[in-house]
Amino acid sequence: MARRKREEEWENHERWLVSYADFITLLFSFFVVMYAISSVNEGKYRVLSSTLVAAFSGQPWSPVPIRAGQAPTGAPMPLKLPPLPKVVDIAPVPQVPHGKVAANVQPPLARDAAMDRVEKEIKSLLRPLIQQGSVAVHRTGLGVVLDINAKILFPSGQADLTPPAVTTLTSVAQVLRRLPYQIQVNGFTNDLPIHSPQFQSNWALSAIRAVSVVELFIQQGVNPDNLVAAGYGKYHPIAPNDTPEGLAMNRRVSIVIVAPQFPKKAGDSPIMAGAIGDRG
Repeated sequence: MARRKREEEWENHERWLVSYADFITLLFSFFVVMYAISSVNEGKYRVLSSTLVAAFSGQPWSPVPIRAGQAPTGAPMPLKLPPLPKVVDIAPVPQVPHGKVAANVQPPLARDAAMDRVEKEIKSLLRPLIQQGSVAVHRTGLGVVLDINAKILFPSGQADLTPPAVTTLTSVAQVLRRLPYQIQVNGFTNDLPIHSPQFQSNWALSAIRAVSVVELFIQQGVNPDNLVAAGYGKYHPIAPNDTPEGLAMNRRVSIVIVAPQFPKKAGDSPIMAGAIGDRG
């Protein structure tokens, strides 16, 4: 039997077009997807933008067209703040030590009123001696100054108080012991030199006389913490030493009632308040 001759298979040379078409289709789909991803949804963008602006600035945002040479209407405006108050230096309030009276921090008006009362009370108490010219009471920037002529307090060249002096100073002590202020007793002499077994100089005499007055005040109940004694000898006279009257005036004891927080001025010294002769 004769063998059938095998027919040759037909080869399609155009089948690559199918694969190429599939590739083009996939490539087109890819670019469509990429375009969809890259495109912005304007509506969603506006919502997101408004939300962010409102969250950070408190004002909604909307696109505003800007013309050339014109500032945007949404530009931030300068804020007008009220002027800051002026800084005022406040002096620190002095601390009152434990046990001290609060009068040491009196305001000026209260301090002056207190000093006026003290001055009037002492003047009323010593009026006869003031009229005789043996005592002078006056105000200074430091407080109240009581000048007492030494002739009614001590014998010449001595530092022991006479009986009339004890009586006078005892009455003064009744006023001083009620006061919370510092009290300074300053002794002065004239320029006549002194040489005695007890006192070698006017410095010593004036200092011991001041101490004698302070000791009497302490005996009469004046607070020792408030008392100061100082001697100035022949220095800081209040009258010329070339006349008997001037010599007598310079022999004195000054009792200074220091006002709390007295104003500092050139030449003011609490110790020398009675020595300078600053009569107000």
